[in-house]
Amino acid sequence: MSNPKARTMTRYEGRAAVVDCLDTKLNEELAIQAWGDELTNVLEALPPRTDRLIVNFQNVQFMSSSALRVLITLNTKTKVAKIALFLCSINPNIMEVFKITRLDTIFKIRPTEVEAINSQI
Repeated sequence: MSNPKARTMTRYEGRAAVVDCLDTKLNEELAIQAWGDELTNVLEALPPRTDRLIVNFQNVQFMSSSALRVLITLNTKTKVAKIALFLCSINPNIMEVFKITRLDTIFKIRPTEVEAINSQI
């Protein structure tokens, strides 16, 4: 039996946990569920010194509404855990969806990872 494909890669930059999305498309239900599970697992395993979780979308070219729901759920979980959630490096076409749905007013979105790392909470 083979290991399931990893959907994310996590690394630490100072007090930030940076989660790189490895998929270029977040549009298949099983893949999105696995992606959401990985994000939740990262959140639950954060070291005590971590004060922010950054999801880097640099590789993502397409995202379905199911993936947006995963992010909304993650946002709720990070608030409960008192961890700041930042999204960064979002493709312009995907950013339009965030604006149309007004999710850009709910999430802390930064153009680059460096800006997310250095942002005030």
